[in-house]
Amino acid sequence: MSDNEVLVVAAARLAELLPVLGNTSEMVRQLMHSAITALDLAGCTVMLMPDETLTPDEQSRFAAADPEEFVDIELCQHSSARGPSMDVFRTGEPIAVDEIGRRRDRWPEFSAEAVRHGVSSLAEIPMRVGSTTVGALGLYGPAPRAWTDSDLSVGGLLASMATGHILNAHVLRRQQRVTEQLQHALDARIVVEQAKGVIANARRTTPEAAYELIRQHARKNRVAVQAVAKGVVELGLRI
Repeated sequence: MSDNEVLVVAAARLAELLPVLGNTSEMVRQLMHSAITALDLAGCTVMLMPDETLTPDEQSRFAAADPEEFVDIELCQHSSARGPSMDVFRTGEPIAVDEIGRRRDRWPEFSAEAVRHGVSSLAEIPMRVGSTTVGALGLYGPAPRAWTDSDLSVGGLLASMATGHILNAHVLRRQQRVTEQLQHALDARIVVEQAKGVIANARRTTPEAAYELIRQHARKNRVAVQAVAKGVVELGLRI
C-alpha cells in the first residue's frame, strides 16, 4: 500500500470516529497504527498534554504506545522531565534524530530506555493546530535512519488529523460541562420557585416573604437554600 493510500485509509478511519468525539483512545490507536504502516516503523508513541475536563485519575499526561512496551520510553521522559517529547511540548517544533546513541548526553534516560527497546532512530512530531499543542507523536525506527522531508510530512499530516479530532473532543466536553452546570442551576431555581409557592400558599403570604422564610431557615440550620426548598417540595417540610 502506498503512502497516499495509507493516508486515505487513515483519514477515513478518523472520520468514522467523529460522531463519537469522546473516543480519544481509539483515535490514538488508529493514529499509531497508520503511522507504523505508512513509515515502516518499529513502533509509535503518543503523549497527550493533560486536559482540565478529564477526571482526576485521567489528569496525568496520557501516554500510549504500539507496541505497548514502548510506553516506557514516554514515561521515562515524563519522570525525568527531559527527552524529545518534552522538548516538543516546550517548543512546538518537530525533532528528527538519525541515531539516538549520539544524543546520550542530552537525553540520558530516554536514550537508555530507547536502546533497551531496540530503537535506534526517532522523529518526534508535535500534535498541534495553529499555536495549540496538545501532544507529541513519536516515530521510532529499528535502525539508524535519515528521516526525509516526506517522512516528516506523512507524520505531520497524521498528527494534524488526530489533533483536530482531539480538539473537537475537548470542545465538546467543555460544552457538555457548561450545559450540565446550566441545567443544574435551572433545576435548582425551579425547586426554589415551587417551594416559594407552597410556603406562600400555606402562610397566606407573598412569594417574596415565603422566600425570606426559606432563606432564614437555611441560614439557621446552616444548609443551602436549595436543600430547604427540596425539603419543602419533596418531603413536606413546613416553615
